[in-house]
Amino acid sequence: MNTVIINSIGTATPGASKVLSDALKVPQDYILKLLYNAPSVLFQKVDEDTAQKAEDTLTKLGLEVAVCKEDEKIDLTTELVDISVSFDDILKLPIVTEQLSIFLGCKQSEVLSLLLKEPSIVLGNVSRATAEALQKRVDTDVYFSNPRKDEYTVLVSKDKGARELKNIARLLKFEPVLQDEVYVFENISYNDSQLVWRKYQSNDFIKILNQSHQSVTIELDDFDIQNEEHTNLLINKIGMPEEILEDIHTALPIVLFEDFNRNKALDLYKECEAIGLKTSIQKDFNFKKNLQIDEIEDVEQVNKILGQFIDQENLPKEGATEWINKEEIPPLIAKYLCAQLETLNCNPEIIN
Repeated sequence: MNTVIINSIGTATPGASKVLSDALKVPQDYILKLLYNAPSVLFQKVDEDTAQKAEDTLTKLGLEVAVCKEDEKIDLTTELVDISVSFDDILKLPIVTEQLSIFLGCKQSEVLSLLLKEPSIVLGNVSRATAEALQKRVDTDVYFSNPRKDEYTVLVSKDKGARELKNIARLLKFEPVLQDEVYVFENISYNDSQLVWRKYQSNDFIKILNQSHQSVTIELDDFDIQNEEHTNLLINKIGMPEEILEDIHTALPIVLFEDFNRNKALDLYKECEAIGLKTSIQKDFNFKKNLQIDEIEDVEQVNKILGQFIDQENLPKEGATEWINKEEIPPLIAKYLCAQLETLNCNPEIIN
């Protein structure tokens, strides 16, 4: 007798779950769980012919499948993870939104809603195999981690959460730092963060961030242009042209990377620190931005870009040479619009 195992969702779409659901007469949600939590058993104790037909059919659907004999040891242990994405090229937002829509089996508007959250976790409590499959299918950076092993940042609104702040600090046994109009508790364990969330989740003054999925900015503060270790790292790892190192040194501090995964930033920071090269990590806890444009020359083209996410009545009027949005927008949208506006003859800027 044989066991048929789904090892990964592979290149299949969620539509495969409908095919299997209809064929096996089981709920589609159950099949989706098997796909996203692979490796998982689909059939047990089936004859070789049935197992082979199942393998052929599932493979044609794009799934990665294995057939095991009765005497073979089967290991289905898997670490469940949360998956997020971040953008090294924000102009890929429409492409990635469509790719995620296909992978998740939902509307692009629903995907965008997930991406606009901070951090942009698009799938939770799924297997590493699913995360690895997604890495191969989207044109942007994918990060995944076990949320129970992660550390968290707890944010408490300076205005709305002032009364509860002492109780939260006592609960976490931690003193917060005030930044961007919020009190910040960093490096909080999963259990402690969940304790706070259970107690205060009904309030709008608290937000909890998984630090493994958090985006940060890493700045270059200082380096020794005569130090070979410093220049080698900047040239070979960061990708700076050797001929502009002197100009960069004169312009310090400068931003090395924006929207950089926090864990990757910490690794780079430690590597730089080990050789005496000075960097710093900047965290932004203001999740609503304003977009300002100066020196507008072509209002029609500017409005064509802004109109993707800005209401018609709030767009620049005919003849306007400057503009600022009346309603704050999520950072991802601000960055996407700003990147497009930079291709025009105008001066866009994201401001807090």
